[in-house]
Amino acid sequence: MFYSISGKVIHVDAQGAAIETGGVAFRLLCPRGVLGGLRKGEQALLYTHLLVRDDALELCGFSSVAELDAFKLLLGVTGVGAKVALGILSELSPDRLALCVAASDSKSIQSAPGVGAKLAQRIVLELKGKLSAFSVDTAESFAAIENVGSSAGGEALEALCALGYSRAQAAQALAGMESSLPADALIRQALRLLNG
Repeated sequence: MFYSISGKVIHVDAQGAAIETGGVAFRLLCPRGVLGGLRKGEQALLYTHLLVRDDALELCGFSSVAELDAFKLLLGVTGVGAKVALGILSELSPDRLALCVAASDSKSIQSAPGVGAKLAQRIVLELKGKLSAFSVDTAESFAAIENVGSSAGGEALEALCALGYSRAQAAQALAGMESSLPADALIRQALRLLNG
């Protein structure tokens, strides 16, 4: 029904924002990252999704089409409602979510409020293969995950996970490294990247 709303930001709080356009102010529920970029009195453009419930109509706002698409995909997962989907997108960007799903990293998804172990695993299972088109970086990371099938790459990935990094973080750090290197060299290089 609504694709986007453009107008002046008149209110921002912890759950959402109000944008005035054409003399009408619309209240939008938004992920934290979107709210952090909105300033009262400034112009904003948000892509929207209308939630129709028995007792209310709620409008959700997102700063990019990728974020909106990720939200819609999350709503399609059994047990994920709007509040949980917004919570997930507050913790993970669409790129990061796609990487977590590709790497079967349900632990990172659990960092979102209201997401337990079983729901995080269901999200990974149901979204596998559906989030791959979010960015070039994500596509490269997918390729890295596929390529860690070599014994050295797989060993390095597992070692980084044992050190406390998520599978997504480890795979991203290993992306683009020379696959012929031994595992210990891959681990050292990845740790340098991960520790800045």
